[in-house]
Amino acid sequence: MADITKEGEDTINSEITDSEISNKDTDSEDGINSEITGSEVLKREIEFLKVELEKEKEVSEKNLSKLRYLMADFDNYRKQIEKQMESRIQEDRSQLFIKILKIYDDCILALETLKNGQYDSTVISGIRGIMTNFEGFMKDEGLVEIETMGTPFDPNVHDAIGFVSNELAPDNSIMEVVRKGYLLNNKVLRPSSVILSKRTVTNKDINEKDKE
Repeated sequence: MADITKEGEDTINSEITDSEISNKDTDSEDGINSEITGSEVLKREIEFLKVELEKEKEVSEKNLSKLRYLMADFDNYRKQIEKQMESRIQEDRSQLFIKILKIYDDCILALETLKNGQYDSTVISGIRGIMTNFEGFMKDEGLVEIETMGTPFDPNVHDAIGFVSNELAPDNSIMEVVRKGYLLNNKVLRPSSVILSKRTVTNKDINEKDKE
């Protein structure tokens, strides 16, 4: 009886051991499958993130390109506005100096009138002092008198307002300056008003020309 009981216990223990081994094998396979599945999921997530990163990179580059275009447009707009403002300032400045030159012309005319009349020397000195101040101011502001006497006539800087007969000087020689002209920043602010020479054509000149 004792032997039968022992054999029964051994059989039960053997079954339990086989079951435990079977369960361990199953758990091991499940663990491996779980690891493989987790690795694949992680791999897929990485691939997905890479795709999304590329998309975001493209969007970022497009936005950066748009920003650069906007900055370039703004810079061009800023330069254009600055140029317009500078042009407006120069135009207003030129108009102001033209008005100042008219006052200076009046001073010159007044001084010539005083010189030809019997006036006190202090009055003449006072006018000369005013003119000196004008000339100093104009020089400081960049106004330069246009050369006239002793230079060829140049329609770009000289304005011919009349002619005088002169047989000795070549035609269109500057004989007199009626009103001084000035340059501002190397541009003509006001041309010089001048009188030019004009030779009289005689029958003798015509006959000599025909012989040639």
